[in-house]
Amino acid sequence: MSDEGWPDFPAPAAGAIQTDRERLNPPLEVDPQRLETDYARWLERSREAWDARAERWDARAEANALAPDRAVELNRISESLRLQPGSRVLDAGCGSGQLAIALVERGMTVTGVDLSPAMIRRANAHAMERGVLIDWHTGDITHLAESLPVFDAIYARVLLQFVADVPATLREFRRVLRPGGRLLASVPGALSPIYRASWLRHLPGGDPGNNYLLPWELEQLLQEGGWRLLDGWGEWGDDLYGVSNENISMHHASRALQQASATTWTIIAA
Repeated sequence: MSDEGWPDFPAPAAGAIQTDRERLNPPLEVDPQRLETDYARWLERSREAWDARAERWDARAEANALAPDRAVELNRISESLRLQPGSRVLDAGCGSGQLAIALVERGMTVTGVDLSPAMIRRANAHAMERGVLIDWHTGDITHLAESLPVFDAIYARVLLQFVADVPATLREFRRVLRPGGRLLASVPGALSPIYRASWLRHLPGGDPGNNYLLPWELEQLLQEGGWRLLDGWGEWGDDLYGVSNENISMHHASRALQQASATTWTIIAA
């Protein structure tokens, strides 16, 4: 009997523990061709979903671009990423282009990449209307066209929960980011209205194109990948469909609860 009153059970042999682990977690045979096919299927489903959302997203983004606090938001982005006229920025998951256009109007040089052709068409139309020049690309964010580190900053707001391979995406960001450059990345919190349908992933077919990445998971992945975390903050606004965040009172809670309740949580890393 132990000092705490528990029976003294003999420790299992190391071989028995290993056998149990092998039984519970049998080795998996990975088929490279199947992985490639599944990845292509993920991209296609995500592309179709965002093409379908493009009109609604564009309307919401246009309204946000005219919001009274837009200048404050842009100032915070510029200060956090240490942007100045001439800075070269990658807008990763640029959507319909409103942020990219705003940065160009402030003197930056911007490349916008999005998986959705419908989003890029709208972004290009807005840029032409505003008379600004932006290098738009339609494609997979994990395979960027740049062969060298050419960007001073990367802006990836509410993007990483929609990629199939987050570590690979972060490695690609690092590859094209100049030494000393900064990354802004944001994902929804666990209780965010954006993730209100997260239970769909447990049903056959799942939720197309969403990995439900959480803020603390992203922080860990960044640190494991050699990034330094510099800053972080939450936002408690509505989601794309106007669903309000009922957890707004938690924005004064502990950091963990702030991350869980935020509509989106932003991380600055270098």
